[in-house]
Formats: sequence, C-alpha cells, structure tokens
Amino acid sequence: MSGSGTGVEDVTEDGVAARTAPGRRPGSRGRVGRVAGLFGLLVLLLLGVVVVLVAQGSIAIPVGEVLRILTGRGAASEVDRTIVLDARLPKVVAGLLAGAALAVGGVQMQTLFRNPLADPFVLGVSSGAVLGASVVILGTGGVGWLSGLGVVSQLGVTGAAVAGAAVVLLIALGIARRVGDPVVVLVVGVMLGYLAGAVVDMLVYYTDPDRLQALATFTRGSVRNVTWTELRVVAVSCGVVLALSVFLAQPLNALLLGERYAGSLGIDVRRVHFLSLAGVAVLSGVITAYCGAIGFVGLAAPHLARGLVRTADHRVVLPAAALIGAVIVLVAEYVAGGNGLTRTSLPLNSVTAFVGAPVILWVLLSGRARGQAR
Repeated sequence: MSGSGTGVEDVTEDGVAARTAPGRRPGSRGRVGRVAGLFGLLVLLLLGVVVVLVAQGSIAIPVGEVLRILTGRGAASEVDRTIVLDARLPKVVAGLLAGAALAVGGVQMQTLFRNPLADPFVLGVSSGAVLGASVVILGTGGVGWLSGLGVVSQLGVTGAAVAGAAVVLLIALGIARRVGDPVVVLVVGVMLGYLAGAVVDMLVYYTDPDRLQALATFTRGSVRNVTWTELRVVAVSCGVVLALSVFLAQPLNALLLGERYAGSLGIDVRRVHFLSLAGVAVLSGVITAYCGAIGFVGLAAPHLARGLVRTADHRVVLPAAALIGAVIVLVAEYVAGGNGLTRTSLPLNSVTAFVGAPVILWVLLSGRARGQAR
C-alpha cells in the first residue's frame, strides 16, 4: 500500500502491488501535481453547477444575486432570498450529498465484492424501501386495501420506505455477520431485491390503476421535494458514510490485494466488511426513502474516478468519486427539470442512465480488451 515511507507497495490501477524503494518514486511529484489540479477542476465544476442550478428554474435569478444570498451579503428581493434558500438550496444540497455518498458507497462495494458492477443498492435495501413505500402508496387512501389501518397511513411514504429498508437491512447484515463471505452476502442481497420486487409487482397487479402514477414518480428518483427537515436525515446518513470512508481507505487498499494479505497486515477483514456493508446499506435505504432510487451513480462514478486519477488507491479514488458523483446528480437534476426551460420534469433515473450505461459498457469492453491482450 502507498503512504508509508519505506519499501512500500503502491496499489496500481488493476490492483497489483508495485514495490518501490524509499524516496524513489519516479514521476510521483508530477502525478501529485496532476491529481491536485484534477481535484481543483472538479471542485470548481461542482461549485459552478451548484450556483447555476440554484439560479435557474421557473423564475430565473441572476448569478450575482445568488452569490450574494449564499454568501450572506443580503438580497435585493426577499422573494429571491426565499426561492434560493427555502425552495432550491435544499434540493441542491440533497443532490450533492446523495451523489457523493452513493459514489463513495459504490467504490466500497466494488472493492469488497471484487466486482466492477457492484453498487450501493446491491444488498437489496433500496428494493425494501420501494416495497415499504408501495404498501403505503398503493394500499392506503379511500379505496386502498389498507385504508382501515391508520397506523400504516400515518407512517407516510417516507416512514414506510425507511421501515422497509430497515427490515431488509437487518436480514442482510444478520447474514453478513453470521457468514462473513462477501460472495454469499452478494447473492443474498440480490435475492432479497428480487423478492421485494416480486411483492411490489403483485401489489401493482391488484391495485387501483389510478394510484400507480404516485408509485412511478417515487421509484424514478427525485431530489426536488426534499425539505430542510428531511435534509437533516439525508445529511446524517450521507455524512456517516463519507466519514467512515476516510477510516476505511487503508483497509480497502489492502483488500485490493486479497483478504489473506489484508489479514497479514493485522486488519480485521470481517469488521471492515461489516462496517462498509452497514454504512452503505443504511445510506441506500435513506436515500431511496427521501430521494427515490437514484441509479447508476454508485456504479459509474467509481470507474470514472479511477480512470481520471489513474490509480486504485482509495485515498485518492474515494474523494474523486465523491466529487464526480455529486456533479453527476446535480447535472442530471438540471437536465431533468432544474433548468426552467420546460414545465415537465424528467425522471432523474432516466438522465443518470445516459451517463451510467455508457460507462458500464466501457468497463465491460475495456475488460474484454485487456483479457484478449493477455
């Protein structure tokens, strides 16, 4: 692993350790400068997207006015201040946090499962959240088959989604703690996702067609309805995953070279697995509950980050993926309806798929090309 000063092993892009002598890292200074410049560009791009997304909408606000409001220098119009701080800023912050945390979660899942197609939703927790929301959306109301159960309707869509995610989370983590084999956990997560999806399909089949639009809106993902109160929950869950990733960067580097190698360094592999799975599972459940299932970000952002920084070192890949994930979600939100150019809003998942699908194809084709080259 890189980072120590003597006879270290740098984790290369394909996960192979390259041993270098102390103080003799060819091109390391130039690489550091390039990576620093790349991070600077990503930060500037993210700030620019944030300002543009806050400024644009059904009522356009000048960028200069937005900057004055965001920096606390006052606003010429109280209406503009209300629009910026109460209507648009919560959704922008929610999209930023969700994109960053999903990308970081995707990096962790791809490392743990040693699978380039793993993402934060691989444990099926998001499917549990959708199932919980479906029970409330399709089963309550005047003609719903659960209309007589006041407790269910009082939970609300968000509460039911969190409850559904929690049930699947407990099952997945219980199995993970008992088995400890990432492959078994992966299979269990996929099966739980299929099972929850099958139940949702059955609910859809037997429900009133007029109620399906609300479910479709929920499952397609959106950050437009997040309030400051809801943002606190999203911020805490995303913040935990982002903070936890800082402490897991070195153990994840070791896991790139195999669990036996990581164990020889004194790393508690099962503990790293459990902490990563728990944090990412909670994150995916909360984000699905409050923002819907935002797909492809946790899948595509890690590969884009590795391609840009040209290393698999998690101390570099994790922050790069966080910035890229945040940019992807905010740009997707702008295209989906945050630009004020149209009265209708596209599903966020549809827009992120335009980024995610080509990246996945690139991963598959480049992997095939590398295999043929060998």
